[in-house]
Amino acid sequence: MSEETPTPIYSHYVRIAEVPPDGRFFRIEPDARTLERLARHVGVVAIHALSAEIKVVPTSGDGASVTGRVLAEVRQVSVVSLEEFDTEVCEEVDVRFVPPSETPAEPDEESDPEIDPPDEIVDGTIDIGALVCEFLALGVDPYPRRPGEVFEPANEDGEGASPFAALAKLKTKD
Repeated sequence: MSEETPTPIYSHYVRIAEVPPDGRFFRIEPDARTLERLARHVGVVAIHALSAEIKVVPTSGDGASVTGRVLAEVRQVSVVSLEEFDTEVCEEVDVRFVPPSETPAEPDEESDPEIDPPDEIVDGTIDIGALVCEFLALGVDPYPRRPGEVFEPANEDGEGASPFAALAKLKTKD
């Protein structure tokens, strides 16, 4: 049984050997169809705009450093009012890539859990489009609220009655 690689939502491949030693800047702006797929992927109503400014710099040992920023304007549904609203996403990108031979099999006990292990370079390329997807997903609030909204629990009546208190009242009426 072979393991299939999932089809990426968005890809923009960069061959490390073609990047000059001082690096190369990439500006990424996916088309409207891609924005629709990305919106479904990250669980938002719509993505009005998405851009990424990424710098890829080769590092010693055939690796690469990828830095930059992902910016987006997305439409989400408030978990409080269930109303749609627009919000901005801004995520800083800072990822290290290494060849497969340098990828650690498993994190050792001494490694800092706050530091992400490096990503793997596959066939001499990195997919900065996949990074854009990843950082967009990280930047989207999973429990969005419109600015100024506050969740107020129902059934708060001075006595601190729980929802089960209402059920108990129904039981005593019988």
